[in-house]
Amino acid sequence: MSKILIVGSRPVAIQLAQICNGLRHDKIDMVSRVKTSTQSRSVYNAYQRDGYFKVTTQNDLHLQLSGQFSIGHFYTKIQDVTQQYDTIIMACTADAYRPMLQQLTMSTLQHARRIILMSPTLGSHMIVEQLMSTLKPDIEVISFSTYLGDTRIVDGNQPHCVLTTGVKTMLFVGSNQESSTTLSELKKLFAQLNIDLVIMDTPLQAEIHNSSLYVHAPLFMNDFSLQTIFEGSEIPVYIYKMFPEGPITMKLIREMRMMWQEMMSLLQQLKVPSVNLLKFMVKENYPVRLETISEMDIENFEILSSIHQEYLLYVRYTAILIDPFSKPNEEGTYFDFSVVPYKCIDADEQGVIHIPRMPSEDYYRTLMI
Repeated sequence: MSKILIVGSRPVAIQLAQICNGLRHDKIDMVSRVKTSTQSRSVYNAYQRDGYFKVTTQNDLHLQLSGQFSIGHFYTKIQDVTQQYDTIIMACTADAYRPMLQQLTMSTLQHARRIILMSPTLGSHMIVEQLMSTLKPDIEVISFSTYLGDTRIVDGNQPHCVLTTGVKTMLFVGSNQESSTTLSELKKLFAQLNIDLVIMDTPLQAEIHNSSLYVHAPLFMNDFSLQTIFEGSEIPVYIYKMFPEGPITMKLIREMRMMWQEMMSLLQQLKVPSVNLLKFMVKENYPVRLETISEMDIENFEILSSIHQEYLLYVRYTAILIDPFSKPNEEGTYFDFSVVPYKCIDADEQGVIHIPRMPSEDYYRTLMI
């Protein structure tokens, strides 16, 4: 992929930059909305202060994802990007793909050989193809099913240092070009990370393997979550915990199951294979111990009764309250995997209120569907 521009500066972008730097030794530049985003500005200022990015991992199994590195150039706004790149990696939210690409210079877009979408939603590749249809109709557009794991900022005073706590064992990827050599290179690269990268026939077939399509709307678009995001909470509450520590109730699980079934009806109309939600969760996202859910229940999930499906989904969420594969301490306590706090609304220097990625991205995703 040679010369790379990463659009975004959040934890996802930092982890992707580390992979490109550590395993491929590509030339990497980064661009973010430093002028208009307080979070992007804090990352930029921390990087300028210390001169490096740093990634650490929770488990020793994922040490190949860790490292300290520097990049070539960190642009503070996308209009300032003047160089030419072989690859543009969109490490921002899916709703930002079009507006960010529209602000790049014509020469930068025309020179690019490929655009990689790291966290697309259903149909994201179509939006990018449409945008590029007059500038460079033959550009390769690659969609991943989702980001490779869970990467977060641990210390707000060091936003340029991130922690990757969970890594998926399988990802899906698709290109709009047949026999893509880039996909073959990516498959080899991800094999070094112990991630099985499954090559699909089209970007759409990769995009449907995104758990956010089926679980994020129920998790974030409910009274508990929305009140926390917009009004705050007197005590800490967490996204992936059971009520009252978090939003997960049997009602939420039921809505999750119903949304998944609605999505399966949509995929049927698009002539795309269905997705086994439970298998997707435990085999392709965050695994659970074999003792927790039987292989038979996982494989037969799609044909089980509704109440049985809901029971298994509930068990799955209780199983990842902790990282079941982490090492317990002397007191028998495992890593608290579900301690993921909500991000609340904030205002920039101009007083403009910004809604966090979740649920704003989930709202956008629902509109797209």
